[in-house]
Amino acid sequence: MERVRLGNTDIEVSRLGIGTGTAHPSGHCAQALMSTGELAGLLLFAFDRGINFWDTAVQYGTHPHVREALRGVRRSDVVISTKLTTSGTKDTLREFNSALKELGVDYIDVCLLHAVRTEHELKTRAGALYTLLELKEQGRIRAVGMSSHGLGALKAVTAVSGIDAVWVRINLAGLNMDAGSLGIYDRLAALPWVRRAAASLPRRVQAALRPDPASLLVSEDDRREVEETVRRIHAMSKGVVGMKVIAEGQLRMQARKAVEYVRDLPFVDSLVIGMLTEREIEENCRIVTGGD
Repeated sequence: MERVRLGNTDIEVSRLGIGTGTAHPSGHCAQALMSTGELAGLLLFAFDRGINFWDTAVQYGTHPHVREALRGVRRSDVVISTKLTTSGTKDTLREFNSALKELGVDYIDVCLLHAVRTEHELKTRAGALYTLLELKEQGRIRAVGMSSHGLGALKAVTAVSGIDAVWVRINLAGLNMDAGSLGIYDRLAALPWVRRAAASLPRRVQAALRPDPASLLVSEDDRREVEETVRRIHAMSKGVVGMKVIAEGQLRMQARKAVEYVRDLPFVDSLVIGMLTEREIEENCRIVTGGD
């Protein structure tokens, strides 16, 4: 498995990363519903096939599973990314320190602002970004990132020098990608007080409130604008990681074509796929490495 440098950092990631946040009808992540040992075994299986990039988030509930997997490898051999939904300094420090404890590590390779939708939301989360940058100065984070859930946020990244890497939703069909005009769910989710209130709801209720992924088809103009924006971001020596490559399973019947499409984009360094079985890992490894 080829490894590439993530933007202008000294972090080298495999071209394929394994995600731990696959959506489940229960509202939990599918990987979080696995036993700790089951997911840890899957992460180590992926590692043995050259995948050194494990992607998680506080919201996923999979930190304990990743911690168990880390017992089987040297910490320095794995790139761990996690994401925070915070806005200010205090909540960021609290969530970050909790993440370290859950993962059983003393540093995070890439720590991201999770699911930023608009330029305004990015500004309202400036306290969180500033805190992550301070933690990077302290050596507790190697790189600071943002996962984008809206075209406005994606465009705003080009003006933020402190963000080293961007996770972007991108696929060949334009399904569940970043749109210029947000639906009511995303407009509300961009508000910090709404996110805090929603976090207290049962997972199943949260899942019921989310729009059907099949309905989230962006216009062809938006899809092209996402790609052009990501091209500019990459040209600025920021790392780019593609996610939603198979559009939360909606493109599973053309999975090879979907993975090859993102793999071949010259401005995407690595792609993260939430894989649930050893067979999925082997198949996606073959596709990413150009095998049959």
